[in-house]
Amino acid sequence: MKNNKFKAEVKPLPVKKDIADKILTALLFAYIVPAMLTSPFGLYALAVGASRYYFRKSDFHREAKRLQKRGYVALTKTKTGFMLKLLSKGRKHLKSVEIEHLQLAIQKKWNGKWHLFIFDIPEENRSARDSIRRKLKQLGMYNIQRSVFVYPYDCRRELGLVSAHYQVDRFCLYAQVDDMDLDKQLRKHFQV
Repeated sequence: MKNNKFKAEVKPLPVKKDIADKILTALLFAYIVPAMLTSPFGLYALAVGASRYYFRKSDFHREAKRLQKRGYVALTKTKTGFMLKLLSKGRKHLKSVEIEHLQLAIQKKWNGKWHLFIFDIPEENRSARDSIRRKLKQLGMYNIQRSVFVYPYDCRRELGLVSAHYQVDRFCLYAQVDDMDLDKQLRKHFQV
């Protein structure tokens, strides 16, 4: 008979990018955090506590230094330790990470309304236009025409984040409609 009493807990290995993102996220929540990097408390505890990954204090120190070199944080030595401050470049990087991990919600019950995202982005902003198009497809939206996408659930907030990230929100329109010519095809595609 097996004894499962002494099972070892397997912890996932930390990924360097994740450590840096956790540090930046912790700074974003606290904005300016006096981090006592020499003690088990402070920002280290906040970053580890908010994470499902485990990483060593030395990894934390190394990533904090890298973030400083990239210009994402200001690292200042104080009498009791260090202070990390999130800089505007770090905030911008966090927005990119947020957009990268963005997902659209799927509700249990569909309310019968279609949510359209329409854009008319000028040729001079072609790279932003192509990036938005790729992102909308990645999010699972259905492409009706080159610049018209549809989704069965409310996604105004998420699409607002995407268009603001690419700085083209003035060229974008969000609409909610009750009926569409493609209703049958869309219901089949989204299985609603």
